[in-house]
Amino acid sequence: MAAVDFTYWKRQLAAGAAIVVSILLAFAIDAWWDRRAETAQAIAILHGLQADFRDSQAHLEIWLAGNRKIQSRTAMFLERIRSADRDAWITVTEGMIGAPIGSPTYDPTTATLDAALSGGQIELVEQKELREALGVWLQLLADTREDENLIREIVVHQLVPILSSQVRLGNAFEQINGWFLGQNNDRLDSPVQLRAVTELEGVLAQRQFYQHYVVDGQEKIYEIQGRILKLLETALDEA
Repeated sequence: MAAVDFTYWKRQLAAGAAIVVSILLAFAIDAWWDRRAETAQAIAILHGLQADFRDSQAHLEIWLAGNRKIQSRTAMFLERIRSADRDAWITVTEGMIGAPIGSPTYDPTTATLDAALSGGQIELVEQKELREALGVWLQLLADTREDENLIREIVVHQLVPILSSQVRLGNAFEQINGWFLGQNNDRLDSPVQLRAVTELEGVLAQRQFYQHYVVDGQEKIYEIQGRILKLLETALDEA
């Protein structure tokens, strides 16, 4: 019987083991590189979200103040009508008229989040609490936009036609954007006379009803945006 060449088989086993180790090492390197790339991508998403939400938070501070002003002046307009006799002449200001015909909509900066969602990369954000907060934020945006759109329908199809039948709205429309953003305008204090008709009272009451939900919704959005910014800061510190 021929003698077994153990040296040959040892060399073959060693070569085979080297090949296996090389393959496993290559897989490990690829996995490490993928994890490193995913981590870098996740950090880039977090930085992008942080920049977007900082911009949105500053924008919403102005928008929320403007909507509170609309709510306040619309309430004054409505009370002036309610306290008057039906069809009586009342005196209001162009600012009171301009408030309820303004129907701004909050438009946050969502470029990073939109890209992450459409590209399926949002899962790279490992912080569950942060992803859940983003989900709550999106739902609050949708709910508030629904109320904003309802107000716009009321303004365009009901309120403006009623007011246009009594007063000229040119000045109010020209000045409403600057007034909403906090710019002073003496022209909006100019007196205007109109009749306290019940149709106008009803439409103003309906418009004010949804304005309450817009202000409430934006206050909640502002709160959740602040929370998201804190969670983003923590996530970046841990990255």
